[in-house]
Amino acid sequence: MTETTTTKLGFTSAMKQLRTHNRRPFSSWKLLQLGVLIALLGFSMIPIWLMLSMSLRPTIQIYADFWGMPWPIHLDNYTSALLFLLAPMGRTLVIYALSIVGMLVCAAPAAYAFARLNMPGRELLFSLVLMIILVPGTILLVPRFILANQLGLRDSLMGLVIFYIAGGQPFAIFLLTSFFRSQPAEMFEAARIDGATELQALFRIAIPLSWPIIITLAILNFVGIYNDLIWPTLMLSSPEVQTITVVLQRYNPGGGPVQTSALPDVGGQAAGYVFASIPQLIVFLLGMRYYIQGLTSGAVKA
Repeated sequence: MTETTTTKLGFTSAMKQLRTHNRRPFSSWKLLQLGVLIALLGFSMIPIWLMLSMSLRPTIQIYADFWGMPWPIHLDNYTSALLFLLAPMGRTLVIYALSIVGMLVCAAPAAYAFARLNMPGRELLFSLVLMIILVPGTILLVPRFILANQLGLRDSLMGLVIFYIAGGQPFAIFLLTSFFRSQPAEMFEAARIDGATELQALFRIAIPLSWPIIITLAILNFVGIYNDLIWPTLMLSSPEVQTITVVLQRYNPGGGPVQTSALPDVGGQAAGYVFASIPQLIVFLLGMRYYIQGLTSGAVKA
């Protein structure tokens, strides 16, 4: 009875302190911080609002009143975007899907070997992987282009996929190795005692426990591959194999899909940018929870 009464008194005291804390007025410093954050949020929304507003207006109306409201709503811009950009978007998504699958298939066994296998020179090889990550990608553009030209991989989607897989290996191996090392070693020892091979331990223990970091890796590579412009511009010359960023660079529906005029069709271009952003928005909305979980898990455990 005494313990119950003490518990109730402690809970009542805690609730009173919580109510008192919640009734404390905001200090001037907190109000200033809140105001600055709201102002920054408002400024960051201006470009997004302008892009959406221009995409719903004809170009002649934008030139007449740049800050005007999109009324009446003009949907012809999105019709042109759907007609001319759907195929390049589909090609880009196929390139990404093949690249991320190939990247994970190659990186997961290597990362497992670095994390769980005792082999001579393991730390030295892992240090070399880390050193490769430090090499800027722009330095490798010319050697990669020469190699692609010698191998006959230019102007083909598989040429992009192969180099995306190879270029993404170092970071994928580093990220997966850090996460595999954070997993309890007892589970793998128990699997070996039960007769499981290393591949079985990889596919039945390590990978199923690593979905947050795998989704994080997939989202990071999606942003890089989907928005890449320099490498596809160097590799692809035929219009039927160009990716979404290459097509958007010359997209001008007012004078044809790739023509250039003195006054660009900014309304149609804005609609093209909005349309091209839809896959990225969907990916972040569906994978944000796993993305944050993967980042925090790696930060805490690795």
